[in-house]
Amino acid sequence: MIENIIKLTKKIFIIVTPNRMHPIEFHSKIPFLHWLPKKLHRKILSIFGLKYLSREENLNLLKSSDLINMMKNFENVKYDIRYLRFLLFKSNLILIGKKLN
Repeated sequence: MIENIIKLTKKIFIIVTPNRMHPIEFHSKIPFLHWLPKKLHRKILSIFGLKYLSREENLNLLKSSDLINMMKNFENVKYDIRYLRFLLFKSNLILIGKKLN
């Protein structure tokens, strides 16, 4: 998805995503469950009847380090990661990127 956004943008792009490290996961509204290993997290969501959210293609929560690792693939982009806060914690990651050429 990031690759397509960079290809389609003329200069600047913004991507906002929920932060995996926030204590409340806003899609399921279940606190702390998403901090478990992903396989276990997905299994429990399925048991709770949240099969749609249990599939990675529908819910893939990221940490800021995940975004940084993804951006290593794009040498022609300068970027910064900022945050929105909710209940004193960083609830959302905001990636602001600029194409260099």
